[in-house]
Amino acid sequence: MSRADGSAGASGELQVRRFQAGDALAVRQLHHGGLTAAGAHLGRGQWDQDLDSVPTTFLDDGGEFLVGLCDARLVAMGGVRHVTDTVGELKGMLVHPAFQRRGYGRLILTRLEDRAGELGYRRLRLDTMVTQTAAQRLFGSAGYGAVGRGELAGTDVIYYEKRLA
Repeated sequence: MSRADGSAGASGELQVRRFQAGDALAVRQLHHGGLTAAGAHLGRGQWDQDLDSVPTTFLDDGGEFLVGLCDARLVAMGGVRHVTDTVGELKGMLVHPAFQRRGYGRLILTRLEDRAGELGYRRLRLDTMVTQTAAQRLFGSAGYGAVGRGELAGTDVIYYEKRLA
């Protein structure tokens, strides 16, 4: 089980920290591999260009990007991107398929929400594909409500929002 504070612990626990330059390749691999395994990979396109430059897109623009390591392997990630002074957008939330159902996604989500609040965001939004039912359950159980539907690269998506405390 992961520690609530995201600190390192015994083997199999998740250590959460801020993205570092050396994480870029592992982030890209997790993104492509995780989406492929979930049957949700749309190929390369504008929808995933934010991962080509995590520091510029997230960190330098009033957001955050966290990675989760288990036994020194990057197995979870997610970011919050600046939209307005009070609104952030969750992007790139993924847990490696072999490490799912351990609470790692929820830990990354909780840490991102905490950080978003520190950054002054009052509301977070996100989208997920209609086919990604596990993601829908995670976000729904964390208080995100569906606010609409749309299409991304020919795929149906659901838009969610949550007001932060």
